[in-house]
Amino acid sequence: MSRRLLLISRWRLETTRERLWELLGEPAGWPAWWPHLLGVTRLAEGDAEGIGARHAFRWRSGLGYRLLMVITSVRSDPCRELEGHASGDLHGIGLWVITEDGPGAVLLTYRWDVELRKAWMRRLAFVLLPVFAWRHFAVMRSGARGMARRLGCRLSEVEEWSAITPEQGLRRARGSPAR
Repeated sequence: MSRRLLLISRWRLETTRERLWELLGEPAGWPAWWPHLLGVTRLAEGDAEGIGARHAFRWRSGLGYRLLMVITSVRSDPCRELEGHASGDLHGIGLWVITEDGPGAVLLTYRWDVELRKAWMRRLAFVLLPVFAWRHFAVMRSGARGMARRLGCRLSEVEEWSAITPEQGLRRARGSPAR
């Protein structure tokens, strides 16, 4: 049984790449606008572009369990892409991609390809993978709404795709105007 998830969220925000990048580039400030993020601790600075920066993230799922991950920045292309490797309760890769979407709007896509590492999650993966994906998307939607509030912009669309195993292929989980 696979213990791996591939989850993709895409948000359409009526803001600029620069404003969005400024917010994404400061993970220590994320708990101020992302309700499920309990805290971020900087563990290492990284170089001038932020490569090598390490942050510990403490998340709450909304279902009684919490996750702790250390994210190490491995790639940064300002106003375009930010990639990090995760270790801890989940191991894998997260990638933020910012693209223009007409005048005054951007698409922010997050690709999260991870394997469960927490013992109880691995044991129950055969039945709970869909629940973990569902909670991930709920946490992401709350982040999208919080980000829009923080930027003072409109969140006009949220789309989600998931694959419980990458071999399965992506399946559209949701696509609708933002709520």
